[in-house]
Amino acid sequence: MLKNKMKLKSQFISNYSLAAFGIFGALNLMSSAQAQTLQDYDWSGPYIGASLGAAHNRASFDASTSDGFVGSYFTPPDPEQIAGEADKSASRSRLSAGLFGGYGQQFDRLYLGLEAGLNSLSFDESSSSGGIYESNTTASFTNEVSVKSDWQASLRARVGWTEKRWLAYLTGGLAASRIRMDATFSDNLATGAFGSASDNDTKLGWIIGLGGEYALSESWTIRAEYLYADYGKADTTAVVTNSNYPTLANDLKSSVDLKTQILSVGVAYRF
Repeated sequence: MLKNKMKLKSQFISNYSLAAFGIFGALNLMSSAQAQTLQDYDWSGPYIGASLGAAHNRASFDASTSDGFVGSYFTPPDPEQIAGEADKSASRSRLSAGLFGGYGQQFDRLYLGLEAGLNSLSFDESSSSGGIYESNTTASFTNEVSVKSDWQASLRARVGWTEKRWLAYLTGGLAASRIRMDATFSDNLATGAFGSASDNDTKLGWIIGLGGEYALSESWTIRAEYLYADYGKADTTAVVTNSNYPTLANDLKSSVDLKTQILSVGVAYRF
């Protein structure tokens, strides 16, 4: 009887060992298959994702007007002085959240794709300039300009090189942002001159950048990306008048040159 029990126990251990080796072997094959899949990761197909990072925005301000013509309110050297005082800049860094999506195709190691993105900017800055008129030291002027931009959209091509789970890429294309400008000019000559203007328009610009992406699994990837966008100049024009001199007036154009930089990390789901 003892001999039969030992035989049954030995058979149980043997069967258990075979089952354990079988399960282990199956898991090992699955793991090897997944590893091989990721080693030969194919970046082709559509994807969507989200990002979080920092946006650094910079605005350069200037102003321009003219004098010397019949009916001009400003006299020499007012235009040069106003322009010189207005030549300032302001910058601000803010947290930036983004959404993106696109499609790409891998050709051997070469990757070609197209991506659309939307990022928050939260940029709101102003510049105040002025001084005593050089043409009339009994009066002074003030010129105030503000600029605001909440978001940035882009449509970009992506060209990259793949290496197993990695994708390194360059990107560039078109950018768009809605830019609001407000400008106010005033002085204290006689009854005082005044002029104001506002503009709220979607401005197109160009955008370039670079990034790197890593495949965590067949469906999920992570990325780090840097984007630089330039919108050129946005402007608005105010008519400056003084009720004490009703026949005199000047157009005063205030301009803002806006540039943005975004550094972010993101996660994407690939279909």
